[in-house]
Amino acid sequence: MTVHIQDSPVRAYREAGEAHDLDALMATLADDVIFRSPLSARASFRGKEQVRELWSAVFDVLSGMRYQSDVGDERTRMLTATARLGRQELHEAAMLAVDDDGLVKEITMWIRPLPALTALMAALGPGLARATGRPGLPLLVGAAVKPLAAMTRLGDRTLVPLLTRGRRP
Repeated sequence: MTVHIQDSPVRAYREAGEAHDLDALMATLADDVIFRSPLSARASFRGKEQVRELWSAVFDVLSGMRYQSDVGDERTRMLTATARLGRQELHEAAMLAVDDDGLVKEITMWIRPLPALTALMAALGPGLARATGRPGLPLLVGAAVKPLAAMTRLGDRTLVPLLTRGRRP
C-alpha cells in the first residue's frame, strides 16, 4: 500500500526539519531511534539524546532545507531534500523506518555531492567532538577533515571540469 505525502507519519518530521524546530523533530522519533551517518559505516547515533545533539549541530550549520520527495509505504519512507551549507548546496536522501506507533525508529542518510559532504563533516566534526568531552579531540577532528574538504572542493572545481568538458550526455 502506498501512503500519500499528506497522510504520511513522516510529514511532521519533514515540516520540523524545514522549520529547524528541534523539539518538533524530536517528537517524531522513537526513544530508541538510530541515525546512520552518511559519513561512515562506523558512525551512528543511538537514542534521542545523541540524535538531538546531532540535529542541533545540523540546524546550526544548514539553512534552507526543503523536502522535494516523500515516497514509500506506512513502514518505510524515502525522502529527498536540498539545503545550504554557506554557499554550498547539498542534496540529501534519507530512508526512514517507522514503528507501529508512527514514530521514526531508524534514519539512514546519504548526502551528495562529495564537496558538500566533506564540508558538512568539517562543519559538524569539531562541535560533535567537543560534545564528547575529550580534550584535544576537536582539534584533531578539525585538522583531519578541513584538508579533506578543501581537496574535494578543489577537485570538484578544477579537475572535474577537465574530465567532463566536451562530453555529450
